[in-house]
Amino acid sequence: METSGNFIDELPPEEKQRIAYIEGRPDLFETKILRIKRSMGETKGERGLLVSTRDPGSGNALLPVLKELNSDEGLRIDVVTDGRAQEIVQGNFGTEDITPKDTALGADRVLNPPKAILMDRSNEMGIDTYVTATFPEVPRILVEDYYSNTPHYLSELIRRRLPLPVKICVMDNGAKALIVKKLPQLESIIEVTGQPAFDRFAKEDTEQLGGEVKRKLGLHPTDKLVSFMSMPMIDEPEKIKRIAESLQGIAGSFYFAFRRHPRDNVSYAVYKKILTDAGIKVVDTDQFSTNDIGAASDVVLTTWSTEGLHGIYRRKPTVHIIDRDFKVPERHDLPLPPVKLGASVGIDKIDEIAQVLPQLLDRRSALNAELRENMEEQYPADGRNAERIANIVREYLK
Repeated sequence: METSGNFIDELPPEEKQRIAYIEGRPDLFETKILRIKRSMGETKGERGLLVSTRDPGSGNALLPVLKELNSDEGLRIDVVTDGRAQEIVQGNFGTEDITPKDTALGADRVLNPPKAILMDRSNEMGIDTYVTATFPEVPRILVEDYYSNTPHYLSELIRRRLPLPVKICVMDNGAKALIVKKLPQLESIIEVTGQPAFDRFAKEDTEQLGGEVKRKLGLHPTDKLVSFMSMPMIDEPEKIKRIAESLQGIAGSFYFAFRRHPRDNVSYAVYKKILTDAGIKVVDTDQFSTNDIGAASDVVLTTWSTEGLHGIYRRKPTVHIIDRDFKVPERHDLPLPPVKLGASVGIDKIDEIAQVLPQLLDRRSALNAELRENMEEQYPADGRNAERIANIVREYLK
């Protein structure tokens, strides 16, 4: 449902403030309006692009697109940002702070109306609705960085009679299907572009990186490493105990790396004891990044972490545990898209892991061959996801 710019002007002041509200939280950075400097230090340009970003997932998804666009002649890029995304922007570009002294809600006082808006929906809504309400007639390109994180925002726009994006860029056909299922009227504006943050896997020498990590872990190149990329779950130790029990019969055929989620308050020692008591050969990986362990893994186990997608882009066999007992968020329809697209194995009963894992550890198995074929078809790793989105933005900047 589209609306004209007059809609915002007609609202009473308190309603404007409610719609254009930026969440005030002590754990987030102060909201800023930053102007990105070009490589020669310039900040001026004839055409203006406004970007809104808050979460780390949002910042990492939009960063490659901004790098692609920042070299365009005559383009001025301004970013409304806070949270971890602000740190990402300032860590990768020279910026000029043009925030009004009283409030970042005065963006319209320091910015000429932009030609286009590039945005990613944030978990803490506020910035995204603010830029929509402030510049309702400017075309917006919305990037979805993970499955199902946009339908709620899109529904809110419809409910508040705010204009919808002109394009929604999603990472695969499964992501598109999830939006269309809830909002079928938007099918024509959804483009499958790939997720820009995943472009890095096209340049990564995964075999070399993984080999170096295995060597530093004291493993032989032929040793099999299975990693579990955890997400916060209710009664998580009990869940990991169930996984450990299911793996007991085949525990001697691989080494196991348990990656504890940063928001998990249970100590690593608790998980290690559960696993070692089951006879599983646990390797301590605290001195390595999750990225390093993902590259070294022969199989990646997860619930709904993006590390499962990282494994797919690296052409690693992955297992998504899709048992609702493992706290898969209700917003995620099951099976998850990588499973539905045949690029990952879905396990809805934990006991099934013991039957599936030996097949995945055998690179010559029929199951592995089928997974690789679907990974290549559904998740092309050509390194051009950011370019595809940048080209859509350029169409609206003309």
